[in-house]
Amino acid sequence: MARIPDRARPNRLAQASKVILGGYFKLYHRFEVIGAENLPAHPPLLGLTNHISLLDVPAFGLIDPYPNSALVAKASLLRVPIIAHILRSWGMIPVERHGQDLTAVREVLRCLREGRAVAIAAEGTRNRSGGLGEVHPVLARLAITAGVPLVAIAAIGTYQALPPGAWVPRPKPVRVAIGPVFDLGYLRDRPRAEAIEEARAIIRARLAELLPPTAKGIATAEDAEARGGKEVRAG
Repeated sequence: MARIPDRARPNRLAQASKVILGGYFKLYHRFEVIGAENLPAHPPLLGLTNHISLLDVPAFGLIDPYPNSALVAKASLLRVPIIAHILRSWGMIPVERHGQDLTAVREVLRCLREGRAVAIAAEGTRNRSGGLGEVHPVLARLAITAGVPLVAIAAIGTYQALPPGAWVPRPKPVRVAIGPVFDLGYLRDRPRAEAIEEARAIIRARLAELLPPTAKGIATAEDAEARGGKEVRAG
């Protein structure tokens, strides 16, 4: 397993901002984490998330136990000075176009090769309906070829707390649920188009299992088991 470079350590801004945000989320949103034991003891890993609210990024950042992790978020967030400084301290990888920014994909792969944890929205964009949409084909291909453990991570309640168009968060409960580690490497031997469609279905099912019924979409955990998506032991 790749070692995190010594030069890469959480900086003071990242640590301070997480302490402040953690207090805010705990007091205002009654923040909870479900399934933290499913995270591997050490990176690298690729976290495949849902994305339904601007609160998702800080919520996912708060559950990250690793040094020098990276998260993928839209480049426009860097236009806001204070937020830009915080997100850069969190290792943000800016993405320009709905999961098709190949520069961002290459940066994700570089981070994974360095032994880091990376989180990315499986749909490649924010779902403005608050539900679970289709997994982006580029990101399904990334999950197949990355060669690292995969973990589904879902934000729950962030849409109700800060829906599209709202600027002031509501005092609604927020949770982050973490699923068991799984692997899609066996799909590398399949025809490319077939492998990507299989991976899209499995990733969507893994995320759906973590969500409440109103946000599940059509996929279930049984779909994931039937289609493969082999679970592996976190280590």
